[in-house]
Amino acid sequence: MKLAAIDLDGTLLNSQHQLVQENTLALRAAQQAGVKIAIATGRSVTSTLEMLTAMGLDGYLLALNGTFIAEKRGNEVRALRSSFLEKEIIAKAFAVAQEEQVTFIASNRGGSDRVVVADQNEVVQEFLVKRKDLNCLTPDEMLARLTDETVHYMKLAFTNQDRQKLLQLRKRLEQAGIPTIFSDTNYIEHVPAGVNKGTALAFLCDQLGISLDETVAIGDQENDIELLQMSGIGIAMGNALAPIKKVADQVTTTNDQAGVAQALARFL
Repeated sequence: MKLAAIDLDGTLLNSQHQLVQENTLALRAAQQAGVKIAIATGRSVTSTLEMLTAMGLDGYLLALNGTFIAEKRGNEVRALRSSFLEKEIIAKAFAVAQEEQVTFIASNRGGSDRVVVADQNEVVQEFLVKRKDLNCLTPDEMLARLTDETVHYMKLAFTNQDRQKLLQLRKRLEQAGIPTIFSDTNYIEHVPAGVNKGTALAFLCDQLGISLDETVAIGDQENDIELLQMSGIGIAMGNALAPIKKVADQVTTTNDQAGVAQALARFL
């Protein structure tokens, strides 16, 4: 194993979206053994960096579902690749989200702009708490951003406490040519065509001169499928959905049982 690519929510983090000490120690041991660490997540760039810093690790970011790839070394962050969405697609997706009354989030390296439908619907991932890289906008303010030539977005997300509303939104977006994937129970995302965690891993390995056969990836959700398939060994969490377990080479324990540490122990 020369590189380990690890998802955050539902994988490295427990059910309360918190770091688990056993996992942190396992990643530190892997890094000390010469293994490169990559965090592959739908989360924001800032949130991903915070997690690496909290664990005392340098490493790589496959953030915003692989649309932003970078290296963190100390306090320095070096961007390796950024993938952007077309404004026309964003505007179309925003209009559908407004019609369906689902919270809309557009993200880039600097942060996320969010148009909230109802506060009680904010239930997932880093948006559980107020964040300095999160801006709450009115619909008119978002429309203004979409006509601003200096503003570019990498990932769209839609969240609602009612999963059926998300499924209905997903169906309408699909009909409009805007495919989405679940990254959490109440959270779907859209990124540029051809971009996902798996292609991001392939790009990073090419940059580092590492064979994909020498990588291990661990995840739990729909947006981890390509990552597990692309890696040399794909490991699904014990709490992963059945389709993710089906494509994985191995299954470890759950995120509340330090499943990442249990999986890495097999290779260290």
